[in-house]
Amino acid sequence: MAWQDGSDKSSGDVITAAIWNSYLGAGDGIDAMETAKVTTAGDILYATGDNALARLGVGSARHVLQMNSGASAPEFAASAQSTMTAKGDILTATAANTIARLAVGADGTVLTAASGEATGLSWAAAPGATAAANDQCIAMQPSGQKRAIAKRASVANRIYINMLASIRTTTAFTEFIAGEIDTGGNYILSIYSFDNTNLTRQATTGSTSVPSASGDLTKLALSFTPTVGTRYAMALSLSATPDHYAGTLDSSSTQLDGPFGYNDPGSFTHPSTIAWSAVTNEDTLQGPLGVWGNGNTIT
Repeated sequence: MAWQDGSDKSSGDVITAAIWNSYLGAGDGIDAMETAKVTTAGDILYATGDNALARLGVGSARHVLQMNSGASAPEFAASAQSTMTAKGDILTATAANTIARLAVGADGTVLTAASGEATGLSWAAAPGATAAANDQCIAMQPSGQKRAIAKRASVANRIYINMLASIRTTTAFTEFIAGEIDTGGNYILSIYSFDNTNLTRQATTGSTSVPSASGDLTKLALSFTPTVGTRYAMALSLSATPDHYAGTLDSSSTQLDGPFGYNDPGSFTHPSTIAWSAVTNEDTLQGPLGVWGNGNTIT
């Protein structure tokens, strides 16, 4: 069908079939008019040339009108709004003039350039940091109050338990550096995970002779790599009753109940599991006082 330009007629002119068909016949001028082009609600018309119209079918929901890549005709394309599907999504690109959705990342992650990804971006853990576990040491010592350190005798075979502070980075440790423990007998040093119900053994030295002190310190070897997000407790037993340094608070100090405790298993052993209900809570650390280290840093 093609558009026919109009022409004037005079009185007495005969409208022939050819003239009629050129303007009003099927497939000619009248069918080139805009009303004959559209077929669906939302269709739009655009020109393809001089006196030439074409139909662009209605687009999908939230699509927008734009020029095609050849800048020769309009087209509908996905809008930024239609690309998003969830809270926190962001817009990126997979190529020139090609938008794409990057789904929201996990809590605490940061946006990172990643050439291997289709979008060139990815979510990753913040460099040099990991999510912190819940605080594991629930002892509280108000400002200005003092902690006293004194030597006391051990109770043979008793498992002294101390909740460890939060593990914020995955760093292996290799030794527990305690205040001087008098020689005599053996020790067992273990690391337990804690789920608020049970202590589950993760690493242990087994029965080992108490080493000689180096100055005022006794180093007990135990290698373990903790996992961020897991609560841990250390457990230490002595087969004899050597004196060791322990920490107490002065009479004006207060603590929350539960950071320290002990279990009496009835023999010189560290069970694979200890129910927390079988641990006697204390407000003072009766077991050996010390810190964890890896030969270079102290935890």
